[in-house]
Amino acid sequence: MGGEGPGSDDIVKKMAQLMMQGAVMLDKTCPADGLPLFKLKTGDVVCPVHGKVVIVASDEEARDVEVEEIIREVRYRAARNVMKGLEEDNVDTVSKWLGVLETAERILAIRRGSRQGQGSVRGEGRESK
Repeated sequence: MGGEGPGSDDIVKKMAQLMMQGAVMLDKTCPADGLPLFKLKTGDVVCPVHGKVVIVASDEEARDVEVEEIIREVRYRAARNVMKGLEEDNVDTVSKWLGVLETAERILAIRRGSRQGQGSVRGEGRESK
């Protein structure tokens, strides 16, 4: 655990809170910080610091999850920059970022379509801060 993020007392409190809510501590750890993961009553697996995480069984699944997270981040930034361009009445900025957003959406649709063809299901990535 690095110097950023919640302090150890906050983490311990969050872990205790999860357990009091019926979450079960798992024998798996968060890949980002090494903290134990918890399984909620809903079946979701969460890190007390990062929120929901995805457990992968193979390197290929890990790459898929990483690509999904990158695409989500690109979509978020593109949408934010489109809004900024609209506020500034900058047509070039809006056009550029709408193109990026459209490309990201297309990639996501293609990936979802190929996964449906394979019959596999993916969970959500970690929650944004």
